[in-house]
Amino acid sequence: MQVTVLGIGNQIMSDDGVGLSILDALAQRPRAGVQFIHGGTAGMENLPAIEDAKDLLVLDALAGPGAPGQVHTIEGDQIPRLLQQQLSPHQVGLLDLLSAARLLGKEPERVAVVGIVAHSTELHIGLSKCVEESLGEACLQAEAVLQRWGV
Repeated sequence: MQVTVLGIGNQIMSDDGVGLSILDALAQRPRAGVQFIHGGTAGMENLPAIEDAKDLLVLDALAGPGAPGQVHTIEGDQIPRLLQQQLSPHQVGLLDLLSAARLLGKEPERVAVVGIVAHSTELHIGLSKCVEESLGEACLQAEAVLQRWGV
């Protein structure tokens, strides 16, 4: 079983980098059958990782719904609807990547996104206080997804 955990975002744009912060925290507790990938803002360069994944867990900043710092787990049909609320260009890329994998017949069986609603995406290294305080909850939600998937 190959589960891919893909963190995306830009760490020099404040909360936009939260997906990478969640990834770093989860990678401290490695699991058999789980591959952790730092996707950054790579876009199409992440397609091979998505094609190779049996299951895909994406970690990212969200534009909403809810207040900054709120944590969401989005799965299945909810993903395209929620990610249409663009926070940053890599979210559009995520939808494009999932569509490309589907067209190539290499779509992951299960896809989930765990994200935190961003407070700021201004040029700044580091997370806003409300987003940083939500990292623990985001990790718990991501771990719950992995447990449901049997890893």
